Amino acid sequence: MPDDTGKGTPRKEVRDAAGEMARTDAAEASWQTSRRGGEAIRQTVERASGTADASQQVAKRSAEQFDQMITRPLEASQEVTRHAQQNLDVLMQVGGVLAGGFQSILREWADYAQTAARCNVDGINNLMRARTLQDLASAQSDLLASEIQLLLNSSVKISEVTARLARDAAQDISNRTRQAQRR
Repeated sequence: MPDDTGKGTPRKEVRDAAGEMARTDAAEASWQTSRRGGEAIRQTVERASGTADASQQVAKRSAEQFDQMITRPLEASQEVTRHAQQNLDVLMQVGGVLAGGFQSILREWADYAQTAARCNVDGINNLMRARTLQDLASAQSDLLASEIQLLLNSSVKISEVTARLARDAAQDISNRTRQAQRR
């Protein structure tokens, strides 16, 4: 349609230019919105990634702490068990030394009892053979002296065996303790 001025269709050109500008502004606004949306998404993703990293670190620390809570008592329990086993081994070995020592002590007491019985029989026979009061007193004195001497000798032997037993047991315990500490 020709216009009144006779110059072509300037209204259409103005409309086209305005439409073009509107389209360009709309495209720019759309692009800006899209860019802002993309930036927001990127920030959200970064925050989510940071949160995931933090969550992973917390989970890792929690797992390490849980592992330590389990392994420390387990290691302590194993250490206590090892010490108890070593102590039991020492006691078993020292028990053998003590058993041998007690056997020696009992042997000394049995020897004393046999010798004392023999001495008493001999002393009573001497008492029975006494013809005078002086012979009787002498036999009785000899019997008492031999009994006391036998008791003293046996006590010395038993004391020596007991001292040796205590020394051997203490030495064995000391040696085993040193060996256990070296391990």
